[in-house]
Amino acid sequence: MQTLNDTYEEELRKMLVDKNNECSALRKHIELLEKAVAEEQEQKYRLLVENADIKKELHKYKSDTA
Repeated sequence: MQTLNDTYEEELRKMLVDKNNECSALRKHIELLEKAVAEEQEQKYRLLVENADIKKELHKYKSDTA
């Protein structure tokens, strides 16, 4: 009976290792996604600032030429 129990424990150990590996891979994937989202947000912010600066310049130009 001991060998059946050992076999079952070994099977559970392998399942645990597989799930641990899967969890690690998912954590790495989440980290990459978080970095990508942060970079995208930073780019959007910079473009909004640049757009606001261009609008100010355009408004100033229109005021100067009027």
